[in-house]
Amino acid sequence: MGENKRLAHYFEYETNWSELRQLPDEHLAVMSILQYAASETNALRKIYLCQDHEATGKKALDSAINIHRFMVLRIWSARLFEVIQFLEDGKRKNFSGDELLLELTQRSLEQLEQISVGDGYETARDIRNEATNHYSYTAAKKNLQHVTSSMDCNMYLADKNGNEFFPMGEAVMFHARLNRRWANNDTAGRNERFLNWLNWNLNANQWLSLTHAQFAKELVFSKFPRNGARKKTYWVSDRYSAERKDSFTPIYFQDETP
Repeated sequence: MGENKRLAHYFEYETNWSELRQLPDEHLAVMSILQYAASETNALRKIYLCQDHEATGKKALDSAINIHRFMVLRIWSARLFEVIQFLEDGKRKNFSGDELLLELTQRSLEQLEQISVGDGYETARDIRNEATNHYSYTAAKKNLQHVTSSMDCNMYLADKNGNEFFPMGEAVMFHARLNRRWANNDTAGRNERFLNWLNWNLNANQWLSLTHAQFAKELVFSKFPRNGARKKTYWVSDRYSAERKDSFTPIYFQDETP
């Protein structure tokens, strides 16, 4: 019995390394970082949607679900912050005096100012600094007094390491850090601030997409003009393509024996 097939559509701007290598090293390095960041954050945004499991009411299962979901959200958020830091550092160091890079960077950072305010941005910054890119001993000690008694602190062991998880770490390093920032908020207020953080991620992802497009237009497209990107269609196995509602990441790998 053959596999089911689905259509995948792309608009492809064709180029090659020999052609791109004609660009100044500074331009090529910046484009490489922006493309790296755009690809990573687009992938993480999609992976986050694949973590949208419903709560089960069972502590072990729900703890595992939350660890998967929040881990992806934290990494996605931190990667967005890293590209912001890259552009701010480039502006501060004057990008070796390259006027075009400075002009594009200034434009991008001005567009970023519209979303770099409010508690969504501040939460993204705090979590990036203390709970994602760094394992901070100092932060862990500060967080201890903000762990609630309802937090799951069990250790869940399994034959497969990938099925093991330890939610006390999540309780101290992530949830308690949010409790520190949101100490004066009730449950409704905390939910609103969590959504603000998620919305900041979505807005920052759109900003990065626009930034990449602006840099690509000036640094690549203008140097190697084409008649536009060509639409390409591919047939792929349904193992590689799915509707969002059907594409959840498994929380456990199934054991071979009961």
